Amino acid sequence: MANGIDRIEDGWDIRSMRGVGISEVSVGSMIRLHIGPDGIEIHSMAELMADGDTYPVHAASRINLGRAAQLLDQVVAEVHAADSGLLRVRFASGWHLAVPVTPDAFGWFVAVRGRGQQFISSKPGGGVSISSRRRAS
Repeated sequence: MANGIDRIEDGWDIRSMRGVGISEVSVGSMIRLHIGPDGIEIHSMAELMADGDTYPVHAASRINLGRAAQLLDQVVAEVHAADSGLLRVRFASGWHLAVPVTPDAFGWFVAVRGRGQQFISSKPGGGVSISSRRRAS
């Protein structure tokens, strides 16, 4: 697929984010990670695995937001959106971020920009949804 998103055996590989550092972490009712021109929004509970420990992170509930801020400048090694709806982000430091499926809401949203825009999001209860929007020439 164009814009650095590839279909793989069990989901989608978002290769356009590889090797790019997180330039901004915004926290409101969700956590937003700016990765170059692309971005990830996390709406549900996530798990941050860092230095051998696992921390639940959730913006709306204000859980471990200081941990979310530590993602600033982390370099992305891999982003994988599984067909099940699980989003996994692996960082060059060895840290991992996992956003599991939620039963009744969208857990995460990924935007990849380029010649066109691609959007991938989890579906409530599992699965992923992919859409695109072409820019006018």
